[in-house]
Amino acid sequence: MTRRRTQTERQPEWRWLAAAGVICVGVATSGVWIASMAHDVRGLFIALEANQQAQDRALAQYSRFLIERGTLSSYQNVDQIAERQLAMRFPDLVERVAP
Repeated sequence: MTRRRTQTERQPEWRWLAAAGVICVGVATSGVWIASMAHDVRGLFIALEANQQAQDRALAQYSRFLIERGTLSSYQNVDQIAERQLAMRFPDLVERVAP
């Protein structure tokens, strides 16, 4: 007593193949997308490192400029520039003038 399956009870095999195909295409697409994102992240990381190196160079130059400004604005340096370049001299007699 075997029971015969009718055509409506049996699912067509092409549906399973179509579902498997859609799943495979989805997995392949997500793999390519992940690889593309990883490549973009690597590029952004390289750009970040380059910007950090440029920032380090700029900070080093800024600190050198601050040291140079401090040196140039020291009293001894101002006195020497006044004597050599501007031919100024400190007076022999200093008089206090009342306002």
